[in-house]
Amino acid sequence: MRRPNVRALEQFLYPDSAYICEYFLFIDKLVDTVEDVNLLIESGVLVNKIGCNETVANLINKLCVQITDDVSCYGGVCGQLNKHYGISFWNRHVAILKGVYLKDLWTGSSTILGLFVLVFSIIGTMKSLEHNLI
Repeated sequence: MRRPNVRALEQFLYPDSAYICEYFLFIDKLVDTVEDVNLLIESGVLVNKIGCNETVANLINKLCVQITDDVSCYGGVCGQLNKHYGISFWNRHVAILKGVYLKDLWTGSSTILGLFVLVFSIIGTMKSLEHNLI
């Protein structure tokens, strides 16, 4: 039994209101890597019934291969996300800091401890140099 192609049906019968194709375009713009899939699963946007998050990323990236129109009704949301992420130097670096260095208790505490060791090493080196110069 052949399964219907919802994208082809929607593009052929409803080209002016192709909400499913536009949603596929929106999700495709959100997901590029496995980390994007992990983030969307953790936040509850996606549910993975396939098993492997890499397979989900590949599936999502192949959804829009044959969609001809690149304009979406979700373009405003994409624009707001890009504006929030792209303009502010602070937002981008705080997001990286939270995602990489403060993602859990152990990583965060080791990062903070490493910063304290670095600061005290610099202070100790400066004191030692000051003492040797005098």
